[in-house]
Amino acid sequence: MERARFLSDDWFELNRECASGWPERQGVDCSANFEVSGAPDGKVRYHLVIRDGRLAEMAVGKLADADVSIVYQYADARAEVAGGEHPDLAYMSGRMKLEGEYARWVYGLRPLLDSAEYNAHRSRLAEHTDF
Repeated sequence: MERARFLSDDWFELNRECASGWPERQGVDCSANFEVSGAPDGKVRYHLVIRDGRLAEMAVGKLADADVSIVYQYADARAEVAGGEHPDLAYMSGRMKLEGEYARWVYGLRPLLDSAEYNAHRSRLAEHTDF
């Protein structure tokens, strides 16, 4: 598995590769727009789509109809990925701001975010990301 610079196109591909083995989880769906301020190359906007518990899409740009918007400062987003932290920690500590249907992210993705596969994904991502 190749290494990728955080928030680069290669990093989005790394996410897709690391998530490729997630099993299907019926009804575990969410679309999210992310905004990361203060990145070395300026503000980064990207999106992801989880469909039936699998990463269906992740790329630069915003979705017009995302369920939730997630806002980070670069240092906080970096710390979460570098440390392999569960996203709940960033949310509960106020480092991640959620707007829109936040319950869909916080509760609806619980079967995925609390799974062994997602824990392995976070670890692999941290191992193969350059900051």
